[in-house]
Formats: sequence, C-alpha cells, structure tokens
Amino acid sequence: MTVADIMTREFEVVHEDATLLEAMRHLRDCPLVEDEIGIKCVVVLDSGESLSGVLTQSDVVGEILFPYFVRDLADRTAEQRRIRKEDYRALAAWAAKVKVRDVMTRGPVTLAPGDDLFEAADRIVSRKVKSLPVVDGGRVVGIVYRSSLYRHIAESILESGPRPPS
Repeated sequence: MTVADIMTREFEVVHEDATLLEAMRHLRDCPLVEDEIGIKCVVVLDSGESLSGVLTQSDVVGEILFPYFVRDLADRTAEQRRIRKEDYRALAAWAAKVKVRDVMTRGPVTLAPGDDLFEAADRIVSRKVKSLPVVDGGRVVGIVYRSSLYRHIAESILESGPRPPS
C-alpha cells in the first residue's frame, strides 16, 4: 500500500498573496474526510501554482489568534477579559491586512504518491504534524492525515496477525 492509496484528493487551496481572512474562510469550509474530524489544512500555492506552504487551524489559533488575545486581554480585569464583539472586529480588520505568506508554514515536508506508508509514518511522527501534502511532478495532488495513516497501518497489522479464537 502506498500514500496514493490513503491520501485525500479533496483539499482547499489559497495563494500566498491571499489575506489571512480569506484563508480562514477556506479553513472553516474545507472538507473533512470520514475520520479526520477537527484536522484541517489549507495548501498554499505560489504564483506559479507550486507548493509554497501550508496553513492549519493550529497555526491560526495557536500562533496568531491566541497571542493577540493574550496580548490585548492581559491588561483587562477578569470581568473585562471576556472576548467582546469589538475584539472580533479588530481581529477581522487585522486578518484582512495580513498576507498568508507572512504566517504560513513555509517549505513543508511532503510525500510522493508512491511513498510507502512507513515512510509517511516516519515523516509525520518525526515532524510532529497531523498532515502532509502529497506532491507529484511539482503539483499538490493530495494530503495524508495522521489518523488515516494510523488506521491503514493498524488494519494491515491486525489482518496479518493471528486471528482471535471464535
């Protein structure tokens, strides 16, 4: 079995000159594969349609939005610390100015469709990521998610092992 057998071919794409606000719409709307609930990744392309980077929900929440709230809410009292509509408006205005190229993960590790699943597992585990783009001939053709990879490897191991008594 290879990466091509388990990759999802449905994924969202944004260009690196798009705004963070546009990318956030793509992250919100990107399709979920059967067992990938909560794992979302947007592929970022350059002007030549080649892979430039990736942007994940974790990138947006953990490295962009959360620091904004920590910085701006830190001076408020506990009662004032609740997120208000004006906080969201300020974030939307800020995200409409920021370019994806300035916040994406550049030069992500990739897989090829012909890579075996253990190679994919090694890259996902060693990089501590939940997904990797699959590139063929310089073009992104899919994404492999950690949970899909686990499911397929576990199924292969279990099918190869001794059968439980009936």
